Amino acid sequence: MRHLSIAFWGLLTFALPSHAFEVDVFKSGMTKAQVREALKSYAFDRVQEFSEKTLIAYDQPEKGSNRQFAFDFCNDKLAGLQQDMAPSMRNTTIALHSYITKYGQPFKVNARSSVTSIGDKNELAFYWRSGLDILGVKYSETLPVEQLLLQFDVPNNCWQTPR
Repeated sequence: MRHLSIAFWGLLTFALPSHAFEVDVFKSGMTKAQVREALKSYAFDRVQEFSEKTLIAYDQPEKGSNRQFAFDFCNDKLAGLQQDMAPSMRNTTIALHSYITKYGQPFKVNARSSVTSIGDKNELAFYWRSGLDILGVKYSETLPVEQLLLQFDVPNNCWQTPR
């Protein structure tokens, strides 16, 4: 009976889907060193430690490429990734359509406005679950800056998801 129980739990473990995001070559659970190594093939203008837990890779604004990744680490493992997209209604609509087609209707939608030291901030964010992962499309505007982010988070004990 004991062997049957062990076999059952082992089979269940292998039968459960893997809950980990994968964006291009970046996979949740990677170490910072692995992310840095993978970034070499992208030839970003800069790869910078924003903090002990955040690594940012980007091109200079004058280049106009709008390429930026922000990698967030929890317990030294990749647990969150934000990818900037060129902010526009067209790109927002394409991203939303793609996610709705693949994951269905979002489980959470945030629409908010606030006042910051540099002016009004307006934000519209949509979140989906894929297994235990949280995927998001977030459009924000703090004039004159607009931002469109694709977010990927795995459950972790460093921040609450969605964020």
